Amino acid sequence: MAALYSFVDDLGDLPGKIKQLEHAIVPILAQTTECALFFREYTGHGFVRRFLDQATSNHSQTIDNLSVTLTKLREGLNSGVQLHTAFMSSYTRDGVDKLVKSDILKVLEPARMNAAERPMCLPGTMQDRQNEIIDWLMNPSDQNQNVLWLRGAAGLGKSTLATTVAEHFAVHQRQGAFLFFDRNEPIESSPSRVISTLAHQLAEHNEAVRTAVSDAIKQDSRLARAPLSTQFTSLLCEPLHAASTHIAGPIIIVIDALDECGDTKSRQLLLNLLSSPDFAKLPSQFRFLITSRSEPDIEGALYDCKHVKAVDSSKASENDIMLYIKHKIEEVFRVRHRREELNVGWLGEKEIQRLVQYADGFFIWAATVMGLLFTVKAPVKWLTDFLLHDRQVVSLHELYEKALLSVDDWKGGETTDIYRRILGLIVVSQVPLTDVAIGDLLGLDQESRQICRTALRSLSSVIQWSEGQSARTLHKSFPDYLTDQNACSSKPWFIDAKEHEHALTLGCLRVMNDGLHFNMGHLNTSHIANADIPDLSAHVQAIIPQGISYACQFWGHHLCQTVPGEPSIHGLILHFFELKFLYWLEVLSLLGEVSLASRTLVSVVKQCPVAVSTMFHIDS
Repeated sequence: MAALYSFVDDLGDLPGKIKQLEHAIVPILAQTTECALFFREYTGHGFVRRFLDQATSNHSQTIDNLSVTLTKLREGLNSGVQLHTAFMSSYTRDGVDKLVKSDILKVLEPARMNAAERPMCLPGTMQDRQNEIIDWLMNPSDQNQNVLWLRGAAGLGKSTLATTVAEHFAVHQRQGAFLFFDRNEPIESSPSRVISTLAHQLAEHNEAVRTAVSDAIKQDSRLARAPLSTQFTSLLCEPLHAASTHIAGPIIIVIDALDECGDTKSRQLLLNLLSSPDFAKLPSQFRFLITSRSEPDIEGALYDCKHVKAVDSSKASENDIMLYIKHKIEEVFRVRHRREELNVGWLGEKEIQRLVQYADGFFIWAATVMGLLFTVKAPVKWLTDFLLHDRQVVSLHELYEKALLSVDDWKGGETTDIYRRILGLIVVSQVPLTDVAIGDLLGLDQESRQICRTALRSLSSVIQWSEGQSARTLHKSFPDYLTDQNACSSKPWFIDAKEHEHALTLGCLRVMNDGLHFNMGHLNTSHIANADIPDLSAHVQAIIPQGISYACQFWGHHLCQTVPGEPSIHGLILHFFELKFLYWLEVLSLLGEVSLASRTLVSVVKQCPVAVSTMFHIDS
């Protein structure tokens, strides 16, 4: 028995094993109880009694039987331990193998897709369209179609619908990938990153795909930077075909807002791949939902493809819009009822019906009005005045005008100029920026920075922002309106993109000339490789201000949008290369973006030939 119970000391360090070996331990405990009962009976008599009993009873046989049983139980326990050890070894090996493959996949450098703030359909809304899409994706098409293309005008709720469908399949462990593009995030939305991001997400969700993709990368580590057609073949086509025999049932890939993936020129190669025969021949288990506006280049690429089913995104029903408006009205009440003395049910059914009528099936219209109710002074009076006229239509552009007028009277002066500069920077910037970074790049003083924060707070119906967070437009249609000459060239908030690109180029150069210095990363030594510095990314984000980080990465891009040979840029360029060039390279190295240096230098040669001639004493 002592030998049998020697396992207890070992299990003390691994309590998790007890549950795994329960089938072996329970019989041991039962047999131990039997032994204890026998010992109690046997030792309950005196020595003489035991001596006499041994002569007339079968205690020796009982002891032998108990001993044999305990021996067999120990053998069973040992077998269980060995089996568990083998299982754990296999489990550990699988875990290590997965880590190795995940490490290999890092070379793909996928775009970051954070869906945390993406809205989903409210319960009970868009239900018919959701069911239609889900049914199509779940059932192979008779026409051998593997792409459902949902197209339509802005503001119909396509992105919300795509997010809801993607989450549905994620819950049911059928989501292979979810890519969504945003003009606020042009780097993450670059067409050049679509195939590698698709491959990475599919590999993360499925073991068979992970094995196939990691094998492809091991054979050719340059794939992440190979031409898009090579990526498509080696990272998508071949791995999916190799994995398809191990996959049962549909794997759903959702690609939202394809029209915000780069521009017409940069996404041409991607569209060629999506419309190619090879894409049509992908294994039938992989089913795609693509949403976009009806842009001419996307229409031209996808409309006549036999493997693509085109579906028009219809307007939302009156019931869907009504449910949405009632939901938002309740939110407005919760947020503002004390300050504005709102009553429960402060908006009547008649007024709600008028809003539904004006929305005309466009969620973006309803969302903009509801957003205004969170910020305008005296929301009841504002809405009453808004509903006074008898027109059947209030356009989205009119709503945007009301949103802008709720911030300022736009009659000129310094405040109006600051508002326009803020909007211009938000429209042309390459990534969303915080109010601090906006203030740095615009060169605002403390008083003007407060004006900036007030403006961003007041524009919450069209710009998403909160203290310490980046500002981004809520919908593509708003910057489209601001830059539309036909819609608002006569308005004080009209944004001439070229003018603001020039201003942001100057801002980037000024920020770098003022802020770059030796040891930008505040590192203790320069003799350690970046890869060996723990939590370097978090450290750099904490140490280097966002304004400087942005300027170092994107000043070349904005320079390309300016008029070549612009005199106002000449002096700043010379100062930069004479005194700040090496510190700029240091920041790019810390950010892992050294590759931007060569492209930026090409931009300088192209846009600033006089500065280049001056720096290198080249006779023109």
